[in-house]
Amino acid sequence: MLRHALAPLFEPRTLLVAADRPLPVLHSLPPALREKLVLADCAPGEAPSGPSPEVGQGRPDLALVCVAPRLLPQTLAWLAAWRPAGAIFLPHDEADPDPAASSALCRDWALAHKCALLGPNSFGVQRPHAGLNLSQHPLLARSGKVALVAQSRAIMASVMDWAEDVQIGFSTALALGDEAVLGLPQVLDYLASDPRTDSIALYVEEVGFAREFMSALRAAASVKPVVVLKAGRALDSSLADAMFDAALGRAGAVRVRYFVQLFSALKVLGYARRPRGRRIALVSNGSGPPQLALDLMGPNAPTVRAELTPPTLRALGEVLEPGVTPSNPVITYLPLTPARTKAVVDALQEDANVDGVLVLLAPDARSDIPAVATQLAELAPKARKPVITCFMGDAGMRPLRRRLDDAGTPAFRTPESAADAFGVLATHHYNQQLLLQTQPPEPPGRPPDLGQARAIVAAARAAGRRELNQDECEALLRAFDVPVRIAEPDAPPPDDALAVPAAVRVETGARFGPVLRLGVGGPAGVLDVPDRGMDLPPLNAFLARQLIERSRLWRRVLSGSATPAALDALRGVLEQVSDLVTELPDVETLALDPLHVGDSVLTAGGVCMVLREQAACDSPQAHGYPHMAIHPYPTRWVQARAFADGTPWVVRPIRPEDAEALQAFTRGLSERTRYMRFVSMMRELTPRMLARYTQVDYHRELALVATTQVPNPEHRGHPREIIIGLAHYLRNPDGRGAEYALVIGDDWQRRRLGFDLMSVLIEAAREQRLEYIDGLVLANNRPMLALMTRLGFVNDVDEEDPQMRRVWLDLATAGPPA
Repeated sequence: MLRHALAPLFEPRTLLVAADRPLPVLHSLPPALREKLVLADCAPGEAPSGPSPEVGQGRPDLALVCVAPRLLPQTLAWLAAWRPAGAIFLPHDEADPDPAASSALCRDWALAHKCALLGPNSFGVQRPHAGLNLSQHPLLARSGKVALVAQSRAIMASVMDWAEDVQIGFSTALALGDEAVLGLPQVLDYLASDPRTDSIALYVEEVGFAREFMSALRAAASVKPVVVLKAGRALDSSLADAMFDAALGRAGAVRVRYFVQLFSALKVLGYARRPRGRRIALVSNGSGPPQLALDLMGPNAPTVRAELTPPTLRALGEVLEPGVTPSNPVITYLPLTPARTKAVVDALQEDANVDGVLVLLAPDARSDIPAVATQLAELAPKARKPVITCFMGDAGMRPLRRRLDDAGTPAFRTPESAADAFGVLATHHYNQQLLLQTQPPEPPGRPPDLGQARAIVAAARAAGRRELNQDECEALLRAFDVPVRIAEPDAPPPDDALAVPAAVRVETGARFGPVLRLGVGGPAGVLDVPDRGMDLPPLNAFLARQLIERSRLWRRVLSGSATPAALDALRGVLEQVSDLVTELPDVETLALDPLHVGDSVLTAGGVCMVLREQAACDSPQAHGYPHMAIHPYPTRWVQARAFADGTPWVVRPIRPEDAEALQAFTRGLSERTRYMRFVSMMRELTPRMLARYTQVDYHRELALVATTQVPNPEHRGHPREIIIGLAHYLRNPDGRGAEYALVIGDDWQRRRLGFDLMSVLIEAAREQRLEYIDGLVLANNRPMLALMTRLGFVNDVDEEDPQMRRVWLDLATAGPPA
């Protein structure tokens, strides 16, 4: 497999240390790396003065640097001779009089020398499994499966200290520092493919460029759970904070709001069991603990109390003491035994209405709590659904919690932290459904009249107006087939309208772009604060329905009063308004307020649209939709083609639902074709690889599949679609180019399919303003090398592996494929 661009930072094979003080890395260096270590001559308070690289000596993977800020220019000049592939710049005791200048100096140097630089003022990196402490923290963390990334050295040091006390381990721990070169998106990209990392925890203060952040976060969260603690809520408006919530939901990540919740999340993310819903059953040896947990559950919370089925209630009645009416929470006041505990948990596990079990135990001198803990430690890791425990107390209960932790199932100190942990798991499941959503390849209704819509905007601009008049607003709504009727001015609500009107609003934030909100309309809407009834475009039918059901308006009005036809119309309004702001980046705000909900028709009592102060691009599709945080499904690249013999085929961007077809395609490849593509003898894609290839963020990558229809013996007369080829590019860390991959099914080779697929991929890369596209090809893969030559690629020997060839195409100068 090809080495990741950030592997020198996280998996260094050679190390150069330039520090004017002893660093912990020298005490924990693995033997293999110790043999590849170069120590610079660096006296306290001075810049490194030697040694110099020997003639023919390869560039080191990583330079670890800790010098006074005033010596940064001399240090970088000395480091230039070594040309490290990666560098970590640690903080120094001496104050930096101009941090911005130091950061700019590091950025310019790193770009000039093609170095992946972390810092300056970075906490550094720890990779416990490899014994690597590339930080100033004196202790190396325990080895684990959770990666911890922070934008604060203080937060990182605090979490590391706490983790040591509760015996939580990490696959990676790093704080970014000043982010002169590497930031959250690049680190997330590495961790998404890191086999040592099963889940990721982020402490975030500033996301930077939202599109890059969202793109990397969506890619990582598609294959691993990601939890985010965002600081600075007091500095954000309520709308900005709600937008951040919506963005994380669409990225498939989970947000926690308090520092203590991050600890619960870190513990539970290492748990292998994932719930498929939010319905929780509670078990306790007293009434108090479950009441504390239930305070954190409810319709507006991530989890709710499960409604137990009659068979479960009967099974519990046979286990609990006589006279007790079973319910949820399941409470027993008799001395607990391992057998009774197992019987109760087993019965709840079999209930179809239960998605997880929360066991809350207080100290009880009458019960053998240690034996119960042993039973739970044996039962929970094997259970089909998550079993999370809380052993309240410290002196006698702390060892029992550790017994559960060691068995691989999280145990907590308080009912609130245990309920929070279940909330993390449930929210992750819900947000993953949002992440998987894409727009359909073709609009469900009439395609929008983009020409007319853009002419309306242009006319208003020409007249020097930002606010559109009533006729222009109505014309834009018609152009996008928004299913709403516009009422006459001062007209009363329709007779069948609900008592409380709705409102659909679009507001554009500086960070995440446009956001759609559903709330109360009319005069009461002025007091309507942002709630969970909002989302980022683009929306499809599923996302629009989820937006409706998350809203406060749904809970208060729509759920009990709106007809199915009205809800379907409201979903359609949200979808089409989403399309409008997607294709018309000039629209800054939009309001359908009040929006009267009738039995089957929605009537807008008012409509208002305001344009941005500065004109946006004419064709957002051709520019990659820069005004949006999430790149829409690129319908532009859905194209019908035909082979020379007339057999039809289609090229289109891949979709999440293509996972099964892609796996079948991979299994059907010959061993030689699989080896030429993956440089290994793998027979099928792993679940993580399958998610990685099909759950694509279209800003950072594009995967095109070639499909055709073949007979389907199981359903005669209804052919099935199969994948016959795949072409893919992924942006390189430099942001200027992309790495490509291509594989064609054996039965479809020598039919010009590879040429045509790559031609579309090259056109798409050029439209995304990429400067080059490159890839590594085995030197003995002559058909692929010949194809790349026909496409205009340059063929070079790879510097690191003579068995590979680097083929690349300059997109700025190369003409279209012949």
